[in-house]
Amino acid sequence: MYGFSALKQAAPPVPAPQNNPAAPNPMTPEMQSLLDQLKDIHEPAAIGWWPLAPGWWMLAGLVLTLIFAAGWFALRLREKRRRNLYRQEGVRLLKALDLSEPHAVEQINILLKRIAVVTFGRDTCAPLTGQRWIAFLESSVEDPMPEPARRALLENLYSGSTGSRADLQSLQDFATYWARAHQRPQTQGIPETSPLAEKPEVDRV
Repeated sequence: MYGFSALKQAAPPVPAPQNNPAAPNPMTPEMQSLLDQLKDIHEPAAIGWWPLAPGWWMLAGLVLTLIFAAGWFALRLREKRRRNLYRQEGVRLLKALDLSEPHAVEQINILLKRIAVVTFGRDTCAPLTGQRWIAFLESSVEDPMPEPARRALLENLYSGSTGSRADLQSLQDFATYWARAHQRPQTQGIPETSPLAEKPEVDRV
């Protein structure tokens, strides 16, 4: 027993087997030729903003169209307001009239003539009196002149009488409405059968 143990201790240790890496294969000429054909990887060039894509051209055209349309609309609105300034001034003057004054009917009629001259011209409006003047006023608005306003204009304009307060108020209201709503007739010129084409009346009733 003692001798077996001594032999075991005296025996040298057996080294563990090691896996030696295989030697690299030599590079063949074909492999070398393939490697020579490989080149460095290049990143693609950055996409420039010019020329613009078709979508951007369409968007630019739409924006320019909207700007042009807005400018045109603003000019038309400004021109319309400028043309209607005389209407606003006429309404203001008509409302400011004192109906208790002796010549209130005459003042209303003068303001109506001044407003009509701006739109229709002096040659058309200045000679009109009486029924022809009333017909002209009614031809440029939708609503006819009320009977009290007609009575105030026909009976009190040149007679010197003041007329009733109700008739004067009706005339003032119609004159204010006419100053706001009158429109130029669509037809060109005045037909020969129209009362507007007749010669001025001798009397001014």
